[in-house]
Amino acid sequence: MILLGFSASSGALDNIALDVGALHAQGWKLEGVKIALNDLPERRQQLVLTIGKLSLPKPLDDLKLADIRCTSFTWGDNQVICERGKARIDSKRWRSPGADFSFRLGEKSSRAKITDLRLFGGTVDAELTEQAMRWQVKLKAERLDGVLLQKQLGFLPAEIKNGELGLALTISGRQSEIDEFDLNASTDRLTLQTADGKTATEALSSNTQLHAVHADGLWHWRLSEQLTGGALYLEPVYLEAGKDMIKLTGEGLWSPTGQRVDIDSFVFDHAGTATMTGRAALALGAQVQLTEAAVSVQTDDLKPFASVYLQPFFAQTALEGLSLQGKAKTDAALTELGLTSLTANFSDLAVQDESGRIHAEGGKGAIHWTSDSAVSIPSTLSWQALSLYALPLGPTELSFVSRANQIELLKKTKVPFLGGNIAINRFNYQGHPEAEPDVYFEGSLNNVSLERLSSALNWTPLSGTLSGNIPGIEYRDKTLKLGGEWVIKVFDGVIRIANLTSSGLFSDLPRLSAEIELDHLDLDQLTRKFQFGGITGRLSGFVKNLQLENWRPVSFYAWFGTPDDDDSRHRISQKAVQNIANIGGGGAADLLSRSFLQFFETFGYDKIGLGCYLHDGVCQLMGIEATETGYRIIKGGGLPRIDVIGYNPRVNWSVLMERLERITTSDQVIIK
Repeated sequence: MILLGFSASSGALDNIALDVGALHAQGWKLEGVKIALNDLPERRQQLVLTIGKLSLPKPLDDLKLADIRCTSFTWGDNQVICERGKARIDSKRWRSPGADFSFRLGEKSSRAKITDLRLFGGTVDAELTEQAMRWQVKLKAERLDGVLLQKQLGFLPAEIKNGELGLALTISGRQSEIDEFDLNASTDRLTLQTADGKTATEALSSNTQLHAVHADGLWHWRLSEQLTGGALYLEPVYLEAGKDMIKLTGEGLWSPTGQRVDIDSFVFDHAGTATMTGRAALALGAQVQLTEAAVSVQTDDLKPFASVYLQPFFAQTALEGLSLQGKAKTDAALTELGLTSLTANFSDLAVQDESGRIHAEGGKGAIHWTSDSAVSIPSTLSWQALSLYALPLGPTELSFVSRANQIELLKKTKVPFLGGNIAINRFNYQGHPEAEPDVYFEGSLNNVSLERLSSALNWTPLSGTLSGNIPGIEYRDKTLKLGGEWVIKVFDGVIRIANLTSSGLFSDLPRLSAEIELDHLDLDQLTRKFQFGGITGRLSGFVKNLQLENWRPVSFYAWFGTPDDDDSRHRISQKAVQNIANIGGGGAADLLSRSFLQFFETFGYDKIGLGCYLHDGVCQLMGIEATETGYRIIKGGGLPRIDVIGYNPRVNWSVLMERLERITTSDQVIIK
């Protein structure tokens, strides 16, 4: 009939077309199929196959190939073959331009291939094959513009500002199920940022490989990710790629029905910085939750590791400004409840602090911690040199146990300190969730050099040694208490501290109370190098009901004076006389300036005594005895001798402190 029609009207017809309608094969569907013989008047005609739409089998049924035109095709033996054609892709979200296309549609197998598709600023090749209910998709994309990709797809979780992407993807399955896929993806100078600012990249170049196989309801997967250039920010960690290799590999199982991912093993290798290995399990749901993990981190150089991975977490904490050097290896186990065990081994540890709070060298240790309070694994910590603020501690090794919320010293330890030592007899730390910890300490100071101590603290140089037992000091319920009496041997005498309590130590208003007793301190050792002036003899006294708020005295009753049984030599320098007189508002300075006494460097005295009762910011001063005009502070004795009388019994505490500050910061005595 076609041939008869053609011969009857060839002079009037340009083409002849056959409308086939629709064809089906194994989930493939051709709609709007037409075969046309075009250019009839010409010497060479063209036979063209056109297809309105090609629908793909599941799970690719969202994609449609449209406007298909084949100029080289065959139709027979129960199959349709298009060798050279053009087509475009339609989906619910976007429509592609036309591209080279070929396909074979048959009863036993089918194939469709589209090449050189200009899409998102790059090129895309795709091929779909199907045989015996099995199918495979191969997709290759090169130099896709990230900005255009996001603009046209509109569902990416981050704003892309620059960069290109590429991928090679192979997916295969049976009927509507996927059972294997293989992905190779890359980024080139990709810059993006999430809306919350917690994740960002800058000119990041990377390569990703992911292979997964589905069997028995589980996905067996293997991942490899390498950063080759640019930077990656994962709050608060900032990684610069390119200088050193940064690579992540891992493998495991994914259970879609069980909503669980098992990471059987992973390795994160940051060359020159650290290597992390381990395994983990994740529960999937509204939020991803870690259910268990075992992680090991090893670094041969803590300096770059701390700079990249620790210091960002130190910011705006008490650890800000710390830098570390040395070698370390840490093993940790975690569950959904948190950390369950930790083992840290380190050597050649050095610690520096920009604020000067701590400095350590030659650190070494093996720290073992467990959340099980019934397990006790000894830990050790040692150093060759350690400074806390300006106070240096000598080589020491501590042995202790750390478990749950507790740290306990296992054996007594002596820490070398300024020519003597600090003996730590007992130490226990007990933490409490959402509450202040309990701390207990017991020890002693032995023969600590006061000269070296005052030099370290930048005080006026002192002489002698410092020793004393430190009874149990306990911190509980935000209160520090001294159990018993703290006895300190210093300046050839004894200082006793009792009833020491402090509350709110870490609050805005710390409070402290104590009773202090001084017994036969050597005034020569005490004042020899002070700018206050020299005095010989002995000094005893007390401070009762001492109350401090925010480390400032608010009330006390204090007395310091010559003990009754002191038979030592009593001499006092001009400078000391003048300064004592200035405290009490006496006239000794005028007396020295206008009499022959100005020619003597020291004076004899029988007794010295000065007391203060502080209340409501006013100090009520008193001396060794009352006089008609005031109170006697120094009672002369021997030759030459001098008495000092105080005339102002009531002095504002702030004014008194200003006087003492001027006295202790000036080394000049002006004699008129």
